[in-house]
Amino acid sequence: MKLFLKCIIYLLLIVCLAAASILLYKAHPEVQLAFIIPGIFIFAYSMISDDISVKHRLRFSKEK
Repeated sequence: MKLFLKCIIYLLLIVCLAAASILLYKAHPEVQLAFIIPGIFIFAYSMISDDISVKHRLRFSKEK
C-alpha cells in the first residue's frame, strides 16, 4: 500500500510538472526553457527511480 501511495503521488507530481512546464513555455518561450524543462524531468525521474528502487541497468557485457 505504501508503494502504491508513492506511485500515485509521483504520478500527480509528473502531471503537475508537465502542466506547469507547458504553461511556463507559453508565457516565456525563451531558448533556456528548452534546456531547463528536460533537466527538471530528468532530475524528477532519477529521484523517483531511486525512491521506488526500480533498477533498469544496461548490461554491456554478458556474464557467464
